[in-house]
Amino acid sequence: MDNTDVDNVKPTEECHEVHNVDESDRLVGQLFCSRDQAWYFYKGFAREHGFSARKGTTWLDMEGNVKTQEFCCSKEGFRVSKVNTVDRQRAHTPITRTGCKARVVVTATNTNDQWVINLYNALQRGKVKEIVDGDVNALIAYFDYKKHDDPGFFMTYSVDELGALYNLIWSDSTSRSDYTCFGDVIAFYTTYKDNLYGRPIMPIVGVNHHHNTIVFATAIIANETSQSFEWVLQNVLEAMMNKSPISVVTDGDRAMQRAIKSVIPYAKHRLCSWHLSRNAQANIGDPKFTPAFSKCMASWWTTEEFNIQWRSVVSEFNVQKHPWVIEKGNTRHLWAQAYLTGHFFANIHSTQRCESMNTSLAIALKHKKTYLDVVRAIEDGISRMRMNELKADYLSSHTKPFQITKPVDLESHAAAIFTRESFRVFQDELIRETLYRIEAEIKSLSDEFQHYILSKWTNDAKASAPSYVDLNVSPEVMQMARFAALRSTSSRLCYITSKTDESFKTARDEIKKLIEELENSFGLIDSVNQSIVVNNVRDPQRKKRKRKEVPKNKVEKKIRRCGYCNGEGHNKLTYPQVKLSLSTSYIN
Repeated sequence: MDNTDVDNVKPTEECHEVHNVDESDRLVGQLFCSRDQAWYFYKGFAREHGFSARKGTTWLDMEGNVKTQEFCCSKEGFRVSKVNTVDRQRAHTPITRTGCKARVVVTATNTNDQWVINLYNALQRGKVKEIVDGDVNALIAYFDYKKHDDPGFFMTYSVDELGALYNLIWSDSTSRSDYTCFGDVIAFYTTYKDNLYGRPIMPIVGVNHHHNTIVFATAIIANETSQSFEWVLQNVLEAMMNKSPISVVTDGDRAMQRAIKSVIPYAKHRLCSWHLSRNAQANIGDPKFTPAFSKCMASWWTTEEFNIQWRSVVSEFNVQKHPWVIEKGNTRHLWAQAYLTGHFFANIHSTQRCESMNTSLAIALKHKKTYLDVVRAIEDGISRMRMNELKADYLSSHTKPFQITKPVDLESHAAAIFTRESFRVFQDELIRETLYRIEAEIKSLSDEFQHYILSKWTNDAKASAPSYVDLNVSPEVMQMARFAALRSTSSRLCYITSKTDESFKTARDEIKKLIEELENSFGLIDSVNQSIVVNNVRDPQRKKRKRKEVPKNKVEKKIRRCGYCNGEGHNKLTYPQVKLSLSTSYIN
């Protein structure tokens, strides 16, 4: 242990009390170019909070390089007991160690070019222990507060027979309005499980007019059974005013398939192509089978052509009796393009959009445990998605793509109405089509061709949301439609005014002024304190962590031997002959 570097700041007795949750969120994950930079950062952090820091334990790798370094409070630990002897010849020094637990641990990355804080304060470990049957109640209170700021916020949950949280789903007004425009195709997948309760997190996602991932709702479910999936889908429909998707993409889980058939039977179900290819390799084992299977899955054949090719592949690899092949043959309508042609999937062929979000969650929640941490991490990810959408909106409105085909009028018209990413897809298809021979020529583009343009991929995808003029439509649906149109109109304003501090303040003040005027005209009042609801939902049972079994040969204590005679029960200094010779030489 290295105790030499101690900052010259007078420590305080209460130094271990100054750390809080917000600071742990700020420190954990910080990156530094070197170990020294991390050390100077923590010394400055300690100085700000009134205590002194020192270097603690150092861990080395097999080559002797420093891999992990602890920085702690100068009052960390306690004085070694053997120093507290009464018959000391020297006078006792003042006791400075009080067992303060303030510390950080920095670890070198795999490339050894950066250091990251991966542990902040031993008190952080006890942060969760202090919340007993309060984690879920804190989350529900957080959602109740969000409902005040966002009247369109939707949240519901269920409890088990013990009163503990069972299933939970939420969606804000922006996600709900996005669903009215882009909810024709959804995908969901459950891979990542929060690291405290072991509950699967299930994002329901889709694509917007920029072909970017958007989140319609997020659920945390008790288990991956058909009952839990049915509960989620039923509440998705409730949140989205019973608008059912026309297509669904999942990973092939049978419980999901049963839930889809039960809740949204008219939706076309498609299995994830990536999972199918991976399972083909895992089940068959022949590396040549996977490309042949993928070709059958992705080719735009007729059903008759597919059946011929499928029988040929099965016969070629002699897998006619393989259970996996038999099952996939019986469910070919769920994965073969030949059987899915004519159904709209918005270019979603796999659940990779869900998995990428789960990967981001796993990184963000590596050091966070509570449900509130999970929700905030999800909200941060959604905020980044929406910022990317604002950037794409701005680029689509203020830039003009380069045109490269001969049908100039057609291409320029497409460039004017489509988003940049949608136009790129259209342009690629247009280039392929120009290779064919022209048999007819259209002089002009009139309104009779407008129905060929899918508004989902245009710049006005949100502004052209349904008006819901039908009197049978509920007022809440009409409000969501108006919200979508206003959000699309104001997105450009938000992006432009956020570029400078002056324009930001101007827009903020004007918006606040307008909000105040509208609230007064509608008679809206602050009702946060008037609608306090005391929740009494218990936390779920926490999952048991699996402890790694240590081999017996590592558990057995190493026998210490004498360095003089290699015997047991003594060492070189206490060996009788050596001890006698030392005494004799001392007397002489």
